[in-house]
Amino acid sequence: MASAVSSRLVGDVAGDLPRRDPIDDQLERVYRAEFRRLSALGRLLTGDPAAGEDLAHEVFLDALKRIRRDPGYLRDPAWPWLRTALVHLASKRRRQAVRELLRLARVYERPRHEEWTPDALDFMNALGTLPTRMRACVVLFYCEDLPTAHVAEILSCSPRTVENQLRAARQRLAGSLGIEPPSANVDGAVPTEVPR
Repeated sequence: MASAVSSRLVGDVAGDLPRRDPIDDQLERVYRAEFRRLSALGRLLTGDPAAGEDLAHEVFLDALKRIRRDPGYLRDPAWPWLRTALVHLASKRRRQAVRELLRLARVYERPRHEEWTPDALDFMNALGTLPTRMRACVVLFYCEDLPTAHVAEILSCSPRTVENQLRAARQRLAGSLGIEPPSANVDGAVPTEVPR
């Protein structure tokens, strides 16, 4: 009789164990595949490794909420949605930070990036001087290798606006870095290598 009770108890306990949700498996797979890339993009947009990682985590929390409501929401490839969500969240956070800085009248000090080369640090500092939309255009076009039409779609503006932002950014970055801006090719593209 004791063995019958114990086997029933084991069966009941095993039945009470939470089962893995397929949504959790899908999100975990996407998280493992894209988190480092997403946090690196956040780092480029914010200039701060911790903020980039925080943005990436927040994007994944938002994705979890959305796919809980609609299991088909996050489709493959997930990267375009993740990238767009991160860019919008980074812009929103930057606006909030500026308002907070103005309200509290404190000086924002960037952390040091000692593992980066001096050229990369100079580029990051120059990138940090650009307005939010212009910086997003540079990062998405040059670092993510997206065409201007796709950058325009992500930033909710026209491709012409992206081209104008990139042109102005090249001039500003060249001035900040003390170099002459490269001349445009026949198709208007400017060959530029981003320091890594």
